[in-house]
Parts: sequence; structure tokens; C-alpha cells
Amino acid sequence: MKKLFVPLFIIQILFAKAQEKKFDKYSIKTIIGLIDKRDVNCISEIERAKIDFKKQEVLYELIPEGHLDSDYNRHYSHLIDLLKEKGINFSESRDLDPSWILDDETKYPLLSNCYCKASNELLKEKYGQNFIKNITKTADSLYVMSRIEIPFEYPFGVDDYCLIYPKAGDFLEQKIEIQKDFFSSFVFPKKFIQSSEKRDFYAKTKFTINRDNSISNISIVIEFKNSKNEEFGKFMNDQITKFIKHADWQAAVSNGIKVNTNFAINFYN
Repeated sequence: MKKLFVPLFIIQILFAKAQEKKFDKYSIKTIIGLIDKRDVNCISEIERAKIDFKKQEVLYELIPEGHLDSDYNRHYSHLIDLLKEKGINFSESRDLDPSWILDDETKYPLLSNCYCKASNELLKEKYGQNFIKNITKTADSLYVMSRIEIPFEYPFGVDDYCLIYPKAGDFLEQKIEIQKDFFSSFVFPKKFIQSSEKRDFYAKTKFTINRDNSISNISIVIEFKNSKNEEFGKFMNDQITKFIKHADWQAAVSNGIKVNTNFAINFYN
């Protein structure tokens, strides 16, 4: 089997190399990068964009295929206002993955949105290569500041993999580390009835981590497996509250700006 695999692997590499050479033969350099010159629709769209750009400048938000965060367009209203100040319009456009076509036994891609991509590149040529990135970031900063007193629901709306419990060192390990730290000092009250199966209590907890790293709006709802333990509700609540108030929390950031965030975690043994 290995003897057969090696020549097949070599053939695949040689075929790939041959396809690259064929693409090189047909590729042309454009404002949006290298494209296949047989993609006549893309070429015509690029030329049309150049003509239209002289009359009206437009920034296109290219929406990729697949799932998007619910707040991906949260900055749009501010972006539109910033662009208007420069006389630039704004529009959205769905960006599809390349479709492939077979021609004379050669497979090559047909690109989508060449008109919109060309228009964006023309903006960069005129205003600088980081123009779109910078103006989008500014618009998003304006959005965050416009709602600075309204807490985000962690981890949504804040920067990706943002840490609020830095002791964990890793975004995905935060709740594990929080539980570990809580139970390192937690003690059951005397006469508390424990079971061998654990899960003797389940505390649904939510609180706000403020921009100054302080804690507020603590809400705790505790459920007990054994109803006889309900008399210890206040004792348990006090321990959880004490831990939350004295733990080393760090304010979350959204677009690099410190914000208030609502954080939820469940404590259970």
C-alpha cells in the first residue's frame, strides 16, 4: 500500500504544479490582485468601478458567507456619518466564495464582487492603504463610547478572547479557574446535609464588572438538592458574595476601550 501511495502523491504534486503554471499563463495583475484573464466579468466590473469612482466614491462592506456575529454591523450608523463628511457613500454587499469553471481541461476561479473590491481599493489608493481599517475602527470606537454606561453581556460585544479573570491566563479556562479559587476557601456550614453524588447546591450568579474593575449588581439564586439545606441559603449567599467582591477581576474591553460587562457563572459542588 505504501509503495502505491508514494507515486500517487508525486502525481498529485506534479498535477498541482501544472495547474499553477497554467494559471500563471492566464493570470493578470489588477487593482484587486491577480485574477484569471478568462474571468471577463470580473475584468469588466473592475473597469466599470474605475469609471464610476470618478463620479461617486463608495465604501462597500463585504459580508462573507457563513455565520456572522449578531452585532457585526453595530458601528454602521457612525461609519456612515464619518464617510458622509468626506462625500463617500456606504453600501453592503454579499461576498461569495469563488466559483470554479472548467475550460479546455483547465480549472480556474470566477471571483465575486470585483466591482465592490475594486471600489474599496480605489479608496485606499486615494486616502491611504489603512483608510478603511482606520475609519471602521474609529466608527466602532464612537459606537462603544455612545453606550459606555450600558453593560455588555460578556463575552458578546467585547474583544475576542477578552480576559476578565486574568489569573486563568486563558479565555476558555476562566470559569474553571474561578470555580477552583472559590472552592479553595469555601466551607459547608455545620449540619449541612451532603450527598455522595455531590451537586448539593447550584448557585446561579450574575454581576457587573465595571470599567474601574469594581463589582456591582450581584444577583445570586441558590437551589438545594435537599430542601432541608435551604436554611443555609444566607450562609451560602454570603460566601459567594464575599468571593465575588474580593476576587481579582479585570474590566473587559471593546475595541480596546474599557467597558462595563455583565458576567454570569454557576457555582456547584
